[in-house]
Amino acid sequence: MKLVSFFKRKKERMPRISLCGKLEAVIGKYYLSGAGDIETVYYDPKAEMYDDIGLFEENIVAYFLENESVAIVREDFFVKLEEDTREYNMRLLPIRSFDAEILTQKLLETMMHVPQDYKWIDDDFMNDDTIEFDYDAFDLIDSGIAYLNPNHFSVNQLITALKNHSEASMWG
Repeated sequence: MKLVSFFKRKKERMPRISLCGKLEAVIGKYYLSGAGDIETVYYDPKAEMYDDIGLFEENIVAYFLENESVAIVREDFFVKLEEDTREYNMRLLPIRSFDAEILTQKLLETMMHVPQDYKWIDDDFMNDDTIEFDYDAFDLIDSGIAYLNPNHFSVNQLITALKNHSEASMWG
């Protein structure tokens, strides 16, 4: 991972056009879905300027978090997105795969604010017979609570958990 790029922050004036406006209308081939805390960034290199962008998993190149201040970016798309968003003062974290369980609680907390009421459950005991079974943790997991394992989780698991947490906070 290129953590050097992640921690670099430029001190520039904010641009006059929204990030969404720049990516979709000025550059083209992008589509941003969602708003606020989580935005999914789609990109289709074959699309023409005003074509609809297919909302397919293979077109997802990044997730913007925390009102577009943090981006988790597919590694193969990092340089392009960094160039296209340079003036927006975002922290970009390149990730090899959105499915690989390579994120940790510590890394996430250096990237963004994590709600204090968020649930972290080490569920490794469910897949490792050498770890003592944790009945209390299992009861929480079995209840359907949104949680992440603090030792390893994927970007896709993070996005799902953040959406679930956001919906639970909104309704309860």
